Parts: sequence; structure tokens; C-alpha cells
Amino acid sequence: MVTKLKVVLHLTKCNVSYKTYPLYLNLSALSCLAISIIIGFTMYIVWPGLERISYTLAVTSEVIGGVIIFIIWFLWLILCIASAGVKHIHPIILRLANRFIYLLFPISLGLGKIFTGVTKDELRQSMIDLINHLVVMKLYKVSPERILLLTPHCLQENTCVHKVTHDVYNCKQCGRCEVGGLLGIAKEYGCQFIVVTGGTLARMKVKEAKPKAIIAIACERDLSSGMADVFPIPVIGVLNERPNGPCCNTTVDINKVRNAVELLIDKDKYERNS
Repeated sequence: MVTKLKVVLHLTKCNVSYKTYPLYLNLSALSCLAISIIIGFTMYIVWPGLERISYTLAVTSEVIGGVIIFIIWFLWLILCIASAGVKHIHPIILRLANRFIYLLFPISLGLGKIFTGVTKDELRQSMIDLINHLVVMKLYKVSPERILLLTPHCLQENTCVHKVTHDVYNCKQCGRCEVGGLLGIAKEYGCQFIVVTGGTLARMKVKEAKPKAIIAIACERDLSSGMADVFPIPVIGVLNERPNGPCCNTTVDINKVRNAVELLIDKDKYERNS
């Protein structure tokens, strides 16, 4: 209880909030219910035919269906327990539950549109918030050099001649875009910092950097797909802002990125290296 209180106080101090994640938890529960009903109805329908063929076959199919339903609800329960801040969960089970988040998205989106009118981007935001929340509540502590700041090239001013996709240190930190501020954070804390032009390059750069944690900046679509691609590496997603439309001179709240770094960083190692 004391540890959980410290976490809440730390999040409040850092002004980090992931308030929309209950939406995804609720819709994922509805998805689990729908899947369970479909499996149960299928088991009911096929039982007479399978029984005529073989009673053992019929019983086996019922057992398999029951096990699938149990696993579905077990993984959803793990998500709820983890989101409440319980840390004593086996890493393999937690990783399976995290993967479960992505698998449920299409069903949750369909049901969400029907029952709540939620849009795809709103549900993506909720899913990102849930993943962020799980990362924060687990309180990963990573040495600064194993933290990767991963950003899209659209954060750079599109008229800038100093391209940073090959080398971020080409940035002159003139203040015309947020790349300079992010580079300042990377220098201050000793984090890795990469600017990429797309998802394929991002995956390649992540493999090369071998980070233990990632702070990714992107839109809802790219963040949700990117988080799934780099699983099981813990990711805190920070949504960009698009005053000029998508993929053109986007911005990001630098304070949110700094707060995310401070949540992940192993302060003992950081202070020793300072």
C-alpha cells in the first residue's frame, strides 16, 4: 500500500496521467464476453454431431472450448490486477497478457463503435494509456544509456536543411522545432535518441540500439502498431500534436517526454555517471 501510494504521488508530481485506460479494459471485458458466448454457443451446436461420431471426441471438444474461455478470462484478469499496481506477477504471464491487449483491439473497436460510439483513434489512445499505465505501475528502472527516445522525422521543421534521420547530432538546436529540445533531454540524461522516417526503419533501429525501454513519440496509429512490433520491450507512448495536419511539422510536449524519462531512469546509475 505504501509503495502504491508513492507511485501515485510520483505520477502526480510528474504530471503524468493515463486516465482513459479504463475504457479499453471495459471494452476488452465486453470482447471477452462476446468471444466466450460465441465459443459456448459453438460448443452447444456441435455437441450432438460430435457425440454421434464419438463421445470422447465430443467431451474433448468441450474441454478444449472450456480451456480457451478460461485462458481468455485469466489473461483479462491479469490485466486488471496489473493495472491496479500488483507487481508479483510472473513476467511470462504478464507478457502474454500484454500481447492479449493487441489481439483484442479489432473486437473491442467493433463493440465500442456499437455501444459507445468510440472512434478508432480514441480507442487507440485508451490502449496506449493502458500500456503506459502498466509500464509505469511496474516501475521499470533502466540505466540511461539503455533508454531509447524514438521519434518520427515529421517533428523536424520541414524546411530545415540539417537532416537528422541519419545523425541526430546534425541538429543545431535552433528552437524552430522540438527535435532540439529532445536532443537536449538525450544529452542531459545520456539516453539514446533516434529520428526515423517510418515503421520499417524504426524496427531496424530498435534492433540495433537494443534498448531496455523505449519512449516513443508518434500519432495514435503509429504508436499502437509500433508498441506491438517492439513487444516485449516496455514502451511509454507520447502522442504528438498535429497543428498542421498529419506528418507535417508536428510537435510534442517536451515536459511529457522528460517526465517519462524520469519515470524510467535508474537514478542511482544516473547520479553515479553524472
